[in-house]
Amino acid sequence: MADRRAGRAVAGVVLVLALAGCAAGVRDDAGRVTAPATTDTFSVRVGDCLGKLPSESTDELSLLPCTEPHYWEAFATATLTGEDFPGTAAVRNQAEDECNRAFAGFVGVAANKSKLELTMLTPTKETWTQANDREVVCLVGSPGGGVIGTLKDAAR
Repeated sequence: MADRRAGRAVAGVVLVLALAGCAAGVRDDAGRVTAPATTDTFSVRVGDCLGKLPSESTDELSLLPCTEPHYWEAFATATLTGEDFPGTAAVRNQAEDECNRAFAGFVGVAANKSKLELTMLTPTKETWTQANDREVVCLVGSPGGGVIGTLKDAAR
């Protein structure tokens, strides 16, 4: 499993709404992405496919149709609890536990037995305290890209 994890960046309400609006214009009636778009981490939905993740905190992500080559697929979300930010390591550990639990049900094999990689978008201290962000987005894919279609039931 990769140690690569992307954090959520602080995004202003105007930026969040503007980017969410862009992503909404490239979705079909079922909510599937139909054209490449840039969005923020708060707008990523289960079933979305993403391009390469930036190495640092992300305030812009590339949404791609899953029928085109992509890197990652959002397969689950989880909500962390607590009033006070528990620290980056604790957030990552909780997020990893939640995503590992969901991985096998989606891919068909446990994350530690899979050839695919697991990563996640997690709240940062800033988004936790300023935006009441508790959501984790679980991603499966390949940091090298080249994934086409969904990884549901890929069993690899």
